[in-house]
Amino acid sequence: MAKGNKGNKKPRLAPVGGWPTGRKTAVPAERELSESAKQVPRLDIDHDEINERRPVWRFADLDDDGPWALSECGSADLKDILSKLNSFEKMKVGEIFASGSEHGKKYSLDSLGKEARNRLVEIEKDDETQIVRLRFSGKARFYGFLREHVFHVLWWDPEHEVVPSSKKNT
Repeated sequence: MAKGNKGNKKPRLAPVGGWPTGRKTAVPAERELSESAKQVPRLDIDHDEINERRPVWRFADLDDDGPWALSECGSADLKDILSKLNSFEKMKVGEIFASGSEHGKKYSLDSLGKEARNRLVEIEKDDETQIVRLRFSGKARFYGFLREHVFHVLWWDPEHEVVPSSKKNT
């Protein structure tokens, strides 16, 4: 079309379905996602393969506003925590959580104390099926969720309150 024929130009009509946006697929709005779509996906990895892996730590789920906030530990405790996490990284998941191991243990949510169960409801983590712990000393524990070989840290429990024990010094 020549420059002088601007007045004769036909208007462009939008194609059926609208103009392309460059996206290949539509992305649903946040409010449209189902609860199952918001959960952390589980990978299809063999259980034996997971047990042979070394653990790694994630702190995105850390509950730092509750009674077992990691931010409340002192510098001496923090030094011990980092040292112990370093030691755990040298072990395999299967060694840490082996039956009878003092290092790690898995619990159903029903095993938790009332305050811990209530806190899970408050932070909307009560839909989990189990919680795991790492033992740091006589009483001190880390609690969180194990996804394959990734330990998602939730709580620092220096006084063994999350899962109360009837044993002395534990």
